[in-house]
Amino acid sequence: MDSTSRPDAPPDHVRDLAEGCVRFVERALGITLDYTPETLPLLDHWLRTGEAREKEEVLELAAPAAGAYFGEVVRRALGDARWHAPAGAPAAWRLEYEHVFLSFNPVGVALEAALGEHVEGWATHFQLLPVDRETVEEGLERTGGDVREEDYFRLAVRYEVVEQIVETLRALATARNESERYFGAELYAASVTDTRPRALH
Repeated sequence: MDSTSRPDAPPDHVRDLAEGCVRFVERALGITLDYTPETLPLLDHWLRTGEAREKEEVLELAAPAAGAYFGEVVRRALGDARWHAPAGAPAAWRLEYEHVFLSFNPVGVALEAALGEHVEGWATHFQLLPVDRETVEEGLERTGGDVREEDYFRLAVRYEVVEQIVETLRALATARNESERYFGAELYAASVTDTRPRALH
C-alpha cells in the first residue's frame, strides 16, 4: 500500500493521531486545537508538562500525536506538501513539498520539542537541495539570532523556521522561472539514501 498521501489529505492514521492530539490537549488544558499556527504554543505547553514527559509509554504516544498535528498545521497553513507516512514507522515519516525541495519529519520535531534536546535518527533536519542551502542558511541566520536556546526546539519556533524556508525557496523558484517544477515522491525516497550531506537544523 502506498504510504504517500495526496497534498490535500493526510493518510488516515496520520489524521487519527492528529485528532488524538486535539483530544489529549483538550482533556489536559480545556482548549480545543483548531489546526492553526496560533495553537502551537498551547501544544508546546502540553508537551513540556510532566504528563507528557515522565512516562516513556506516554511520550511514545504523545510525540507521534503531536507530530501528526504539527505536520497538519504546517501542511494546511503553508500548502503544497504531502505526507510520506508508512504505518507503524513514525521515525520514517516526512512532509514533502511538491514545488520546492524541502522535507522533514514532524514527529521527530515534536519529540525534540517534548524533550528540549536534539534526538538522533528522526530526520528532524530540513532536507534541501545543495544549490538552495546557502541562501536558506543566510536567511535563517539573519532572522534567527534572537531565539533563546530554551525556545529553539519549541514547535511554534520550528513553524516559523519552516515558514521562512518555504518562502525563501518559493522566491528562489520564481527568480529562476522554476515555479512549475515538481518534486515527486520517488525523488525524495532517493534523497534519503543519498549519502551526500543535506542536513540543515
